[in-house]
Amino acid sequence: MFRPSMLPLLVFLPGAVKALRWDPEHVGYNLNENQKAIEPTDYWGEWANHSYHPSPPTWRFPFYVATMDRFVDGDPTNNEANGTVFEHNWMTNQARFGGDVKGLQNNLDYIQGIGIKGIYLTGSPFINMPWSGDGYGPLDLTLLDRHHGNIEDWRALITEIHRRDMYVILDNTMATLVLRIPFQRTTWLTTSHDSMGNLLSFEGYVNASTPFSWREHNFLWKSDRRYHDFAPGNDWNASCEYPRMWGQDGYPVGPDIISQQGGCKSSEYDQYGDIKGTGAYPAYQSQLSNFASVQDRLREWRNDVFDKIKIMSCIQIAMFDIDGFRMDKALQTTPDKLAEFSTWQRECARAHGKDNFLMVGEIVGDPKLASVYVGRGKEPNMVESNVTKALMATNLTNSSSYIREFGMGALDGAAFHYDIYGAMTRFLGLDSPWGAYGVDWVETWTRLVSNNDMVNSETGIMDPRHMFGMTGQDVFRWPALANGTQRQLLGFFVTILELPGIPMILYGEEQGSYILENLANDYVFGRTPMASQRAWQLHGCYNLSETVYVDIPFNSSGYGCYDESVSLDHRDPSHPLRNVLKRMYELRRQFPTLNDGYNLITLSNQTYNIYLPGSEGIPSPHGIWSVYRGRSEGIQDFTGRGQGNQGVWFVYQNENKTVDYRFDCRSTNRSKVLISAFAAGTVVKNLFYPYEEFTLEPSTFSYGESAATRMFWG
Repeated sequence: MFRPSMLPLLVFLPGAVKALRWDPEHVGYNLNENQKAIEPTDYWGEWANHSYHPSPPTWRFPFYVATMDRFVDGDPTNNEANGTVFEHNWMTNQARFGGDVKGLQNNLDYIQGIGIKGIYLTGSPFINMPWSGDGYGPLDLTLLDRHHGNIEDWRALITEIHRRDMYVILDNTMATLVLRIPFQRTTWLTTSHDSMGNLLSFEGYVNASTPFSWREHNFLWKSDRRYHDFAPGNDWNASCEYPRMWGQDGYPVGPDIISQQGGCKSSEYDQYGDIKGTGAYPAYQSQLSNFASVQDRLREWRNDVFDKIKIMSCIQIAMFDIDGFRMDKALQTTPDKLAEFSTWQRECARAHGKDNFLMVGEIVGDPKLASVYVGRGKEPNMVESNVTKALMATNLTNSSSYIREFGMGALDGAAFHYDIYGAMTRFLGLDSPWGAYGVDWVETWTRLVSNNDMVNSETGIMDPRHMFGMTGQDVFRWPALANGTQRQLLGFFVTILELPGIPMILYGEEQGSYILENLANDYVFGRTPMASQRAWQLHGCYNLSETVYVDIPFNSSGYGCYDESVSLDHRDPSHPLRNVLKRMYELRRQFPTLNDGYNLITLSNQTYNIYLPGSEGIPSPHGIWSVYRGRSEGIQDFTGRGQGNQGVWFVYQNENKTVDYRFDCRSTNRSKVLISAFAAGTVVKNLFYPYEEFTLEPSTFSYGESAATRMFWG
């Protein structure tokens, strides 16, 4: 038996749990089943007499992203599990809806019927604030949230998922807690802003955000409540050793930063200050500060703290037989410690029969910094400019090309790739500073291959596992916009079929969900439940703006309160969007090149740039593209699978209007010709309805050395 030593975060809540030690009151909900454990490092639990489900050989299959509370209510008796008046109210969309484990299990037919093979459940499964349905405020990391179900309910769900040859990954966090520590004002600090406190407080900043300081800030307890497993402290440790840190530019921080790191507080919490959100601050500041002024931050880079928290995840593997983790706020964790954490979880998973455990994470930051976290990590001077060589990388590739040694991969990929999403908003006509790297998806793929280590930490071979999607739980719904459904479909065409990786959809995308429910215009999202409800129609006329985008074309989101269908059930198996997604997933199964092919080539394009007022000079290309996706010859061979090595030709355009494109078959100007991926005389068929056929004509362009390889469409 794999028996690690470590674990959880303990919060003392009235009417909740006093500690994570075994307590008969919480049997069936506490993953720690060691009745003799006193210290967190002794907590443990394991699924007795259970045969663990093996990992899949590849993760490149469709994922469905679901928020448990916002799916289906399968057990109404747990809707007010905490016995308060703040949990479930049918009149508001800001409380819990009531979705739970049984509701999800009862609807696996619906999910699998789309063509889904993986399920990612957003938010922590552990106890949250009574009203917190999104799951991102865990108060404890072994005690389950009773609103969702007990241990046996979870096991029944996961067993059924595995029986269907499907897989499940859970959300996880390594360092952030829901409770906030306000800080004391000291002589070297001069500014403050608003914040809130809960369990702990600090003189001078009880009701104010705290500026960053390398000297850290003193704390005081706000009440007689305490953390039982981790202790803050005010004593100074002059010999404190900081972890390695990198900047947003992807290089190690310089002497100007290191010289300020002379010691730290003798605390198991970071007490450096606050940040509003990730991505807008120096990387080291994000990795040491409390998030959004509401989440305390464990000092995960301190070994004794790390030894406590790392077991919490292994217990989830041992108790639930899960298949992977998505790490929330991954770039807010120091890179080397995240790599050590991921390596430790892979070892735990191997001890339970899983040899390809997935470790993906939320990556919000400069792509150069992101490269430090993916796989073994790369700095900008480690980039492999030869794409063929990059695709041939293995565990034996020169170690000087990476930051860490093989086996120490921090993240297998990004879960909902924000750089792709940002570029997609520009590609689909929105106006913002996002998408600075452009909207040429072939160039984007080439850059990812060159800059990221995509070698699997278990198998030692090239294995792209970035997760690409159109909508995540923290961004707006495309159908909320003018022509939003059409924009979304074009985006699916790219994220599901063109880009090599893992395609993901957020629940409700297959039904054209468009209601927005946020209360702040700098954080716009929609999480309408799948089952029938009333509150999302009552509050369905969205009148806020969106600060990230200039003149974002909100449309249907402003009229949802008049739409009676919003209150109805949203599990329509015949919905047109659901059927389009089914077809796209079917094509991935039929054509191995669409599922696994690494070779992307831009054959031709006819585009022009427009410059939008809020884009800070970043161009927005519009027009038509011709792209080929196939296998990388000499590296990949799909013989015996579906359509074998048959490549696929993509033609798409992003004009927000009907355009009659004209091409000159005899032109020697590539921008005047629509070049195909196949030889002249070939009959090609559209893989989507109405499945029309075209015969290719000769062109002046050719690929290869013989006339038989000439390609053209005209």
